[in-house]
Amino acid sequence: MLQRSLIFGLIEQQIVETDWFGVGKIVSVIMYSKSNLLDIIQLRPVELDDIASVRYVHKTAFEILAGDKHSEDEVKAHIDMIVSQAYIEKILSCNMYCALIDDEIVGTAGWCPADDNGRTARIKKVFVRPLFHTMGIGKILVKNAEKRAVQAGFDHFSVQSNINAVPFYKCLNYKISSHGIMTTPMDVDLPVAFMRKQVQPAQTIFSRRLSAFSEENRMCA
Repeated sequence: MLQRSLIFGLIEQQIVETDWFGVGKIVSVIMYSKSNLLDIIQLRPVELDDIASVRYVHKTAFEILAGDKHSEDEVKAHIDMIVSQAYIEKILSCNMYCALIDDEIVGTAGWCPADDNGRTARIKKVFVRPLFHTMGIGKILVKNAEKRAVQAGFDHFSVQSNINAVPFYKCLNYKISSHGIMTTPMDVDLPVAFMRKQVQPAQTIFSRRLSAFSEENRMCA
């Protein structure tokens, strides 16, 4: 069993073994700084078996990181949406990747086409477990989602940001285009900011060439 705590900006990972009487004993302790923590992160696509873990990350992240920006009714409505059956389809339909540390999911981000012109991709479902907040994991996940979208031919990004996450997206060069609401099945509206970003031309060309090169290699394999 893994237990983690935040100490002076470091992540402390305690590996705990439980004996026959249910008493836990710490058998090893590993300290991760922000720099070496990022070295051990693994990214992979989210699968059906990950749904429970993904929901846990999304639920705890919104409760703790966004709770002070929303009313109790708004938080409850968002949590109810996360645990709904319909949310499973949203998770599986947005090209979602997860970040893992020691095989535990600590964050997610995905993307999907935002319109019919084939140029704008919407970044979706960006959540990081509160313990790993501000450690750079969210940035890694968003950059990964953007790269995959560019490789698919998109050169503009949009995001429907929870109001607590606006500063995070601004750090990634997203700009607010308007403010609005996100409706929920519980008839409770949550305030959001609609934000946009354009890919740098050089980045677009490089990513498309990389995608074409990868496809060529796949066909020749």
